[in-house]
Order: sequence, then C-alpha cells, then structure tokens
Amino acid sequence: MELLKFLAFLAAVLPVAYGAPTQATTDLHPKLLAAMKRDLGLDTQQATARVARDLWAADVIEQIRTSAGASFGGAWIAEDGHTLNVAVTDESLAAEVTAAGATPAIVANSLSKLEDAKLALDNMDIEQPKTLASDSAETGIAAYYVDVTANKLVIEALAGSTAHAENLAAQVGLTASEFEVKTVDAMPTTFATVIGGDAYIIDRAARCSIGFSVTTGFVSAGHCGTAGSSATTSSGASLGTFSASVFPGSADMSYIRTVSGTTLSGTIDGYGSGNIPVSGSTASATGSSICRSGSTSGVHCGTVRALGATVTYAEGRVTGLTQTTVCAEPGDSGGPYYTGSQAQGVTSGGSGDCTSGGITYFQPVNEILSTYGLTLVRS
Repeated sequence: MELLKFLAFLAAVLPVAYGAPTQATTDLHPKLLAAMKRDLGLDTQQATARVARDLWAADVIEQIRTSAGASFGGAWIAEDGHTLNVAVTDESLAAEVTAAGATPAIVANSLSKLEDAKLALDNMDIEQPKTLASDSAETGIAAYYVDVTANKLVIEALAGSTAHAENLAAQVGLTASEFEVKTVDAMPTTFATVIGGDAYIIDRAARCSIGFSVTTGFVSAGHCGTAGSSATTSSGASLGTFSASVFPGSADMSYIRTVSGTTLSGTIDGYGSGNIPVSGSTASATGSSICRSGSTSGVHCGTVRALGATVTYAEGRVTGLTQTTVCAEPGDSGGPYYTGSQAQGVTSGGSGDCTSGGITYFQPVNEILSTYGLTLVRS
C-alpha cells in the first residue's frame, strides 16, 4: 500500500518537477483502465501512476540524450514500470543521470553506433542467397532493431536463416558481443483484411481501422491503400480519398483527405465505454505502457519493446516502426496506439493474435504529421 501511495504521489508531482506533459492522467478512460488491468495487471491507482511516469520519462530521456550527445546509449523503463534506466558510455555522466531521477547504466556501445549498423542493414539486400538456404527449415529475416536494454542490435530470423543473420551482422561491422540473433516461428504480416465490418473500407473491398483525426481528414497505415483509393464507411457512405501513402519502404503510413461535412473528432473509439480523448502526441520510451484500439479486437494494452525497428513483410521491408507486446488481428491495421491520451502511432502488422498473444509494430504518428504537414485534432 505504501508503494501505491508513493506511485500516486509521483504521478502528481513528476510532470511538474521535470517539465513533462501536463496531461490530466487522473482521469484515464474506463475502457483504457480495464484494458490495462487485463493486459498489464494494474489497478486504477497503479495505471494512473504508470501513465504519468511514462510521460515524465519521455521528457527526461530527451533532456539527457541532448546533453550526453555521442555518449548516449539509449533508455528504457524497467519491468517494474517505475525505474527509468539511462545508458551512457561515459561513466562521468552517471551523476547527471542520477540527478535527473534516472538510474545510470554504463555500456560499451553508444546508441548512435548501433543505429548506424541498423541503417547499414536497411541499405543492404538482406535476401538470403539460395546457396545458403536450408532444405529442412524455412528462411527469412523477420525484423531487426536496436535493443537498448541489451545494448545490442537484435536480428529476428526464421530457423533456416540464423547463420545468414550472423553473416549480415558481420557485414555491417558488428562483433559477436554487439548483436544477437533470435529465432522466431513466423514472418510478420500486415493486419488488413477483406472482411467487411466497422471502421472504414478501402475501394469497397478491404477493411482497416482509422488512426487519428487531423484537421483535414485522418491518418492510417500505408498498406491499407494507395494514393487515389477510396475510403467509405461500412455502410458505403463516402469518407474521402487516400491523398498519400507509403508502404513498403521508409514507412507504413497514409493520409486520407475526407469529404466536406465529415466530423473530425479528437477521440479514440473505446468500444462500448465511450470515447478516449486525444490531447497530444508525446512519444513514449522503450518499456512504456501502451494501448491500441482496432475494429476487430477492440482495446488491448502492453509495453513498448523497441524503437526504430525494421520489419520484413511479404511486400517488402519497412523501416522506422515501433515494436510492442500488444496483440492485434486482421482489420486492426491503421488503428491508433496511445499512452494515456497521447497519440503514439497507427497499427502496421506483426504476428500472433489476441487469443494466444503476439508481437505488433506501429508507425509513429509524429512522422506522419511532419511528413504530410498535418495537425492532430485534439479533444
């Protein structure tokens, strides 16, 4: 009980003390609270404190990243949901990290070094040569990203591609201690579907979920449609037209300009418990709590696992995605991810489902807004 009281105190004072967003986290939406209780095991008081801590951490990380420069090694919120760890390669910066309210971790590799190695992979042909293919195991590089908690570049591969993944790491100049190959059971897929239903319909065929309203329309995933594709409601009423779309490649994002008379609300569908307000788009850190809404599976929550991940879909690689532990299912594509009332991104794809669990990726919303010059509608 004393810990809960302390967390509630932190939720009230930390945003003020460290200049984090002054969002009113004491009024989390009932549907979001229910999802955080189901998926993260948090009661109302714990969930409120967790969201406040997540938003505070994002601001502290940015401050230290700026001051540490090339010595910054990344940052993450620990599994306890409270401890903010900040990695630096220069031990003399530990006192500054501690003074900011975080726990210092001295690491060998700077974040920029690992990100440069990942960028080199992005610019390579990672297709496995047939001469290296295994006759008994499926092959493929599923995803790769910087794991700040391990201070390594992680490459996820099917069983028949582990040796190929190790070779790729060597080609971008990484030693054995600077990368890790993880074996996965399946390649990621997007979550678009041809089943009709709620949310919005693309070219009267495929279904996706609306991400966030902007002042001239809404944003969603790029794989949902291409420029010129139509967007309608499930009943067939016109919503608008895809004005721009990127997928695969540097993003999985789209902007749909809506027709005149469309009401653009700064809220997220709570699926049975009213709408969840959107008040900004402060990006969450690795380890932060995060929730997602989608027209197939409703509201689900989890945590952020990695930033800036590159994912291999059947259609090609997509860079710059965020990896999470939140589940999703076909039709959820394009739907919103959020921490509290802060918009985070739109559903891209992943593996698994909301029965067995899974890993998902989202396209950060701030990149969509800046790329297309859009303004988020806030509640």
